[in-house]
Amino acid sequence: MTLRAHDTDLEDLQRRLEEAEETLRAIRSGEVDALVVAGADGQRVFTLQGAEHPYRTLIESMEQGAVSLGADGTVLYCNRRFAEMVARPQEKVIGASAAEFVSAEHRLEFAALLRRGRSSVSKGELQFAAAADGSLTPVYLALAPLPPNEAAVLCMIVTDLTERKEHQGLQEVNRRKDEFLAMLAHELRNPLAPIRNALYLLKRGGVDDVSSEEVRSMMERQVEHLGRLIDDLMDISRIATGKVELRIETVDLAAVVNRAIEISRPSIEQRGHALTVSFPLDPIRLQADPTRLEQVFENLLTNAAKYSDPGGRIALTAWREGGSAIVSLQDNGIGIAPEKLPRVFDLFVQAERRLDRSQGGLGIGLSVVRGLVEMHGGTVTGASAGLGKGSEFIVRLPVPPAVPSPESDSRGNGRASLARALPRRRILVVDDNVDSARSMSLVLKRLWGQEVEVAHNGEEALEKVGVFRPEIVLLDIGLPGMSGFEVAEKLRERPETGSPILVAMTGWGQDDDLRRSREAGFAHHLVKPVDLEALRQVIAGGKDSV
Repeated sequence: MTLRAHDTDLEDLQRRLEEAEETLRAIRSGEVDALVVAGADGQRVFTLQGAEHPYRTLIESMEQGAVSLGADGTVLYCNRRFAEMVARPQEKVIGASAAEFVSAEHRLEFAALLRRGRSSVSKGELQFAAAADGSLTPVYLALAPLPPNEAAVLCMIVTDLTERKEHQGLQEVNRRKDEFLAMLAHELRNPLAPIRNALYLLKRGGVDDVSSEEVRSMMERQVEHLGRLIDDLMDISRIATGKVELRIETVDLAAVVNRAIEISRPSIEQRGHALTVSFPLDPIRLQADPTRLEQVFENLLTNAAKYSDPGGRIALTAWREGGSAIVSLQDNGIGIAPEKLPRVFDLFVQAERRLDRSQGGLGIGLSVVRGLVEMHGGTVTGASAGLGKGSEFIVRLPVPPAVPSPESDSRGNGRASLARALPRRRILVVDDNVDSARSMSLVLKRLWGQEVEVAHNGEEALEKVGVFRPEIVLLDIGLPGMSGFEVAEKLRERPETGSPILVAMTGWGQDDDLRRSREAGFAHHLVKPVDLEALRQVIAGGKDSV
């Protein structure tokens, strides 16, 4: 293209070009806030907001943080999003060193990113610390060099990874939940299989007098195993919500551990393990809840038996060290992989899952142990040299300066009282599950000599109370039509029934359930499957009310 112009026109063009260059310089330097352009159709105003470049509006609307840095790492510009990430106003960020916003443990890594970014694109994950509350924000950084003539030498794009990390966390939670449900199904099927087989034998007459005791013992073991699984689930829920209440008394550590050994002995002997126990001559007395402390050592012993190959060795040693009682439990079992050791007390974590190792548990036993030990003011730690090299768990419990000798074993007294004959009482069993009601009736009648009537719903229960006049009513809460709570309320409205002792029988055993039972007028609350020794105490009049 050829441009023809007079000399005066060239002078005017030269002047206009110089003005345009000056305007561009002012725009780039941020000296211009707005630009007014005159055209044939009027004036147009472009707001530049002190921009270093004409893309400020785009950059300010980004979901990522955008930063330009000087040679020494000073922030020359940042957009709104970056200021939000570090919880400071934009004007407080500009002029500050970018390293101020990086968490202390990641500053060396950030300095390395800056060095690499001056010559090529550098990327990495680290954390920014918010000023207001000191919380840490995980971020992904991408740094790149700017053209040499710019005041800034680096540009930095910052992506907040919080949502992605939370999503990954939720995915991990879901994965562990699915794994737990699969484990739960497996663990429930294990005891149900022999129970079903035994019932089939009984039904088909395949059990003679010799084998009947074996079948009965087997079913009893499996039902107890199911009960322990449910108890573990309930305990971890109570511990997590702080609803476990310890019943503190003076206890002899050796007596507590010995009771735990007796409970665990069947699983130890079944696998042919050798158990050695060592206690000091002087007794170690604690202020503790004996039942919960038993549970701690029972879980540890059962774990040692479960995760040791047949014929293994288990050693339990206790000693006193300063103001602490220490119990060490060692085994030569399968051990714990180094990567799992830090998480061995976490919920739903198992040392190993193998197809040839049945009844591996739900992965909550050690979590229960840690919770109960910490509630006693103690600690529990685990150690292992690796897979195949056994493991050791050490429980430390505080020993008070002077603890008097326990006067008596209250549970031993309870057992002695149960050995005495029960008084004969009139008992009404109310349960819509026919098998449950029938089996309970047989226990009460044939074994304990009680006078029993059975009802399967609320209306029938109210009718039989009026005629039978029971002294005790074993009342299922989840009845069809009229709930156990409603039956209890109607009984309170009928003083002519003789005000029988109401005992709740239910699968619900949380603290809120016990509270509702109290409010409904129940004297006792027994969780299914009912502990028959606890029921004996109710009949004998020795069971504490809810």
